[in-house]
Amino acid sequence: MPQAYMPANDAPSSKLATAFVTIRDRRYEMLNMKEFEGKMNIKTEEVPTLGRTVNGRKPVGAEIKWKAVVYHCAEIFDEVAETYKNTGLMPPIEIQTTNEDPATSIGRSTKVYTDCIIDGDILLSLLNAEGGFVEQTIEGYAMDFTRPEKYKTPDYM
Repeated sequence: MPQAYMPANDAPSSKLATAFVTIRDRRYEMLNMKEFEGKMNIKTEEVPTLGRTVNGRKPVGAEIKWKAVVYHCAEIFDEVAETYKNTGLMPPIEIQTTNEDPATSIGRSTKVYTDCIIDGDILLSLLNAEGGFVEQTIEGYAMDFTRPEKYKTPDYM
């Protein structure tokens, strides 16, 4: 008989994660990362058809977007901005994230985002008389992603 509920321990904690950023040939363990979100947006187009009142939709493309919030205690993204400013070329960036909560029965999930580019602001300086932490949100796009490690589907599913 199947289990009638999901055990609370199988809700993976987003806090128990690791992230690495590789710029050119240098790999950084992003212990200063506060948040990361990677998404794939699938683009669709409407397909009108005869004999139906409901139009269909067909996938026609996709884009992979990412957003990271980091404490500004390292200037690796400043270097990316400076390289682009001085050469017109953005250095190649790869982002690897892994979620692994040992309380779950589902194991590890790793995503590797490749050929990433930054889109938008890079914080270069911040002064604030009221204090607070210096953090920045960096957004961009990836040209691809892989899943070298995947969560195991629980038996109760």
